[in-house]
Amino acid sequence: MGREGERVVAGSAERNLFDHIGGSMRTSLILSAFIVAVLGVSSALAQTNVGVSQMRFCTINPGYSIADVVATARGFAWSEETAPGLVMIRNGIAAAGPVGDEQFDFIFEATYPSYADMVEKRTALLQRRAATDGRQGLAGVATCSENVRIRNRRVVALPPGGLDSIQPETAMASTLCELNGATIEDAAALASGFAENLGAAARVRYGGFGGGPGVLLNSRARMDFFFPSFADFGSAMDALNQSPTAPDPDNPISCAVPSLSASYRIHQSASYSSSR
Repeated sequence: MGREGERVVAGSAERNLFDHIGGSMRTSLILSAFIVAVLGVSSALAQTNVGVSQMRFCTINPGYSIADVVATARGFAWSEETAPGLVMIRNGIAAAGPVGDEQFDFIFEATYPSYADMVEKRTALLQRRAATDGRQGLAGVATCSENVRIRNRRVVALPPGGLDSIQPETAMASTLCELNGATIEDAAALASGFAENLGAAARVRYGGFGGGPGVLLNSRARMDFFFPSFADFGSAMDALNQSPTAPDPDNPISCAVPSLSASYRIHQSASYSSSR
């Protein structure tokens, strides 16, 4: 069953969770550090609305539920030295289909304000691994793939009540779009317009590393819409059905049927809200 959907005790338990969820990222870290140092990615991501997301696809072990996974992840404490700005778990409700041939129950996602911050946090975590007594994390509750997927992430809209109005458990709609010659800026503008009509937060994910063999860089973008609550999602969909928007024939961007997921906020740093 294809599904969409990524807190950690300070010290040993924190390291154990990211050992399990984050896997070995030495190669990725070296590559990211090279990009930051040579290509100036960190300065390109200096704006507060852009950043990077690291995703891992996971399956729930027999005898457990998504509630067990969320409770386990939320049971960890977080260290500002190693924790991402935002951690979410996304569990599919009405999934449009699996990612490639992958089968999973949820996505564990860690969001950083920049590649430089991701490299710094991941390096600090790797340097503390020697003190761990094993890789536990979500072991026993869920199993996550070894391969990490990294995407550039740009927040393009916030709901009327701001980021803090989004409940810890809410509805998220996501659609994969072919740009067909349009730019990421065009996709961001389109997603922003959608979000305004829906009363939702919106982000665009694109580029990055991993997944999609043979896909041209920045030929696609994924639009994600986070509603303040499930009730707000229902109201927005009813309003959309009553007054559907006509397609723009001059817009080359084409988007697939969206997926609907339950989004669970696991951790949010103190600085995340003020920086968005």
